[in-house]
Amino acid sequence: MNSIDPSALNPYMEVMGMPGVVDLLDVFLSSTPELVDSLYTCVSSGDAKLFSRSAHTLKSNSAIFGAQTLSQICLELETAGKDVNLPELLPKVEQLKTEYVQVCRELAELRERLTT
Repeated sequence: MNSIDPSALNPYMEVMGMPGVVDLLDVFLSSTPELVDSLYTCVSSGDAKLFSRSAHTLKSNSAIFGAQTLSQICLELETAGKDVNLPELLPKVEQLKTEYVQVCRELAELRERLTT
C-alpha cells in the first residue's frame, strides 16, 4: 500500500538537502500524534474550533509528504467539524487514524532508507 508519494519531497530535498528532509520527517513523526489525539479529545469535549484546527494542521503536514488520502480525510473532518455534531464524526476519525498509522509506517521506512 502506498499512502505517501516520496516524490513530493523532491522540492524539499533540493532546498534543504538530505539532513533537512530527515529533520522534516522527524518533526512530522514526533509532533503529529498529538494532533490525532486532539481529534479524539475534541470529539468527546465538543471543542469544534480545536477539532477543525487540528484537522487543518494535520492536513497541511500530510500534504507535504504526498499523503493525499490522509490529507483528504483531514479536509473532510476540518470542514465537517464546523457544522456537524462532533461525535457523529468518530467513524471518520477512526478512518483517519488507520490511514495515519499507515502513513507513519511508510514515512519511518522512508526515513530509514534516507539515513542508511
